[in-house]
Amino acid sequence: MKSEGVRLGNVVKYSGSIVAFLIGSGFASGQEVMQFFTSYGVLCSGLGGLISLALFLWFTTITIQDAQILMLEDTNAIFEHYCGNIIGTIFKWITPVFLFMVYVIMISGAGALLFEFYGISAIIGRAVMSVLSLITVLLGLNRLVSVVGRIGPIIILFIIFIGLAAIITNFDGIRTADAALSTLSVTKATKYWWFSGLTYASFCAVTILPFLAGVGRTNQNRREVTLSGFLGCGAFILTAMAVSYGMMAYIPLIYDKNVPAVFVANLLFPGSGIVFSIIMYAGIYTTAVPMLWSSCNKISSDENGLKFRLSVIILGLIAFFGGHLPFATLVNIVYPYMGYLGIFLFLGMLITQFRGKRAFTRQSGAHPQ
Repeated sequence: MKSEGVRLGNVVKYSGSIVAFLIGSGFASGQEVMQFFTSYGVLCSGLGGLISLALFLWFTTITIQDAQILMLEDTNAIFEHYCGNIIGTIFKWITPVFLFMVYVIMISGAGALLFEFYGISAIIGRAVMSVLSLITVLLGLNRLVSVVGRIGPIIILFIIFIGLAAIITNFDGIRTADAALSTLSVTKATKYWWFSGLTYASFCAVTILPFLAGVGRTNQNRREVTLSGFLGCGAFILTAMAVSYGMMAYIPLIYDKNVPAVFVANLLFPGSGIVFSIIMYAGIYTTAVPMLWSSCNKISSDENGLKFRLSVIILGLIAFFGGHLPFATLVNIVYPYMGYLGIFLFLGMLITQFRGKRAFTRQSGAHPQ
């Protein structure tokens, strides 16, 4: 394990890649945040965010540090480390399926954005996103981290700006949000706010764990990647809360939109919805790419091999056609169920951490240092 100093450039790159990985069509559009946080009202939205933040900081730090020790050749094998050979193997096979479903949601979101805001055929939005994600994944993981790491901070800053602007310009809207929400039919991710905060973190964990394992494997500077994890998680949840309360301020006007955050931006600054929609499209891209990569990595870990490249093309085509399914409905079905699965993963991580396990089977391709 290297003990060199922290390089700021690497911290920005890795924390940015973590954020960019998590900000997809569901998040940037506001649909995901509305279902998991905004819909529960002023107080419970913030409390749910705190629960998610604590869990994010915990699982990100643990995963990166364990990955540095294990040096997994197959990053999906991190599930076996935490859940054992049987349950871990189930996770290894189920998780890529869920990640592919998230990729389908990204493609669907790209189409929904262009259709709802511009009136452009959803097929065009899905086609462009499919081509961009296919090309990027074929470039490999190192290029992937580099690309999404640079886009991530830009997306974060813009979304926070819009969220804070909405809060400042219509704070009275937040004061009356609870009363407004009681009269509106806003879809909720789960029945209880605290469970929503838990499942939000757990579904994100299922999606990002193999990616975090890859980050830990490629960078052995423990302080550097740990700091990156903290900054990335903090920035992500801070952004989620800015989006949540920003939408809350205008909830009667945007509660039934597929892309509510874009409409908030356009309400605040007429014409800015165009810029925000471009930023959102970039957010979809930064999540679509690693989701497709993670799905294909399960089929073949050799990024330069024919099997991997064929899987990228085939899954990309399947997602393009699957993306015609309704965007908001997909978010409400797939994400909560991923969260339920992630709770079992959290239990495995807790047990592993409690036991202090650091050994790993040779069958999983680990090489403890």
